Amino acid sequence: MRGSLLAYSLSSLLRRKARSLALGGGLVFAVGLIAAVVFLTESLRAAAERAHAAYPDIVVQKLVGGRPTTIPQNEADKLGDIPSVRSVAPRIWGYVFVPALQGNVTIVGTGEGASPISMGNGVLAEGRDLQRGAHEMVAGTELAKFLGMLPGDELGLPGASQDAHALKLVGTFRSSLDLWTADVILVDDADARALLGVPAGDATDLAVGLANPQEARVVARSITERIPGARVIERDLLTRVYHLAYGRRAGLVLGATIPAILALLVLAWDRASGVGPEERKEIAVLKAVGWSTSDVLWAKLFESVLVGASATALGLLLGYAWVFWLGAPGLRPALVGWSVLYPRAPLVPAVDLAQLLGIGLAVLGPFVLASIVPAWRAATADPLETMRG
Repeated sequence: MRGSLLAYSLSSLLRRKARSLALGGGLVFAVGLIAAVVFLTESLRAAAERAHAAYPDIVVQKLVGGRPTTIPQNEADKLGDIPSVRSVAPRIWGYVFVPALQGNVTIVGTGEGASPISMGNGVLAEGRDLQRGAHEMVAGTELAKFLGMLPGDELGLPGASQDAHALKLVGTFRSSLDLWTADVILVDDADARALLGVPAGDATDLAVGLANPQEARVVARSITERIPGARVIERDLLTRVYHLAYGRRAGLVLGATIPAILALLVLAWDRASGVGPEERKEIAVLKAVGWSTSDVLWAKLFESVLVGASATALGLLLGYAWVFWLGAPGLRPALVGWSVLYPRAPLVPAVDLAQLLGIGLAVLGPFVLASIVPAWRAATADPLETMRG
């Protein structure tokens, strides 16, 4: 019996193709937009989790007037004997505005040790590594493409000091964490100081490595006692900040699209809840030939489920293709937050079954209820009165 009702529901949808396509199309777009935002947000959060290991265990900054400023490098000497502290490395990095790009690039000094290309699973893609004192740079592959530069080309960046030199590109590097390396330029510490205006003997911040990361909170308290006024940022806190930032941006994007989504849902509600004269007469004829009210409701339920489930599945596929096949054009800049240099790394799917079911139920539930209630009213009416008009 249920199979016959399902066949009747399918034939009923085919008889009203225009109505079914208009209704399903609106639902597909609404579900696709919501799914794309959810998929992109979860993918970015997963990328932040993967980058967790690349962060220092603790970052120490100096505040003046509530804003970060440079910190003397000799402050690192006060932290070396704290239990569990394995290393304290002064870092020189910051942002330089490039008028030609109308955006910032991130300048990172390579320190006295090896180049930090390996940080964040970075590897040389082309060329070679830096040589100290040669006024050279290694740029992220996306930045080099954006600037149209090849190894051997020179770039003059607006520096905060007259000692800033034009930098020769000697190599490019790529990383699985391109969200953090798309706009990065690696240079010698001396060039970084000249470009950023960091005085000799100072650093942007201190990166603290711990033998036992679980003791980060205890070590952070010790640091604040030894360096009054310092801001201490733990690695877990950075990860939580990224999670909250992506969630907030996703909420803003969805909030901006609420009028369009509501318009589509109102249209769907109107089309689903409106039982026209022809459908009323059809229901009356079915009741007159022996159909029960439950049979009519089952038939209408199958119609709603067929349209809603198909639209939800297509909407989820649309959202998946939009984010993971096309790279989320239009959405990615809004959620990632870059002004000009948008990272191009492929997005990795990170959506679980519960989220898919949540999106599906949020659409199917109201949609089915919107179609069943008017069908029940028509099915419980007197068939003779309905056919008389």
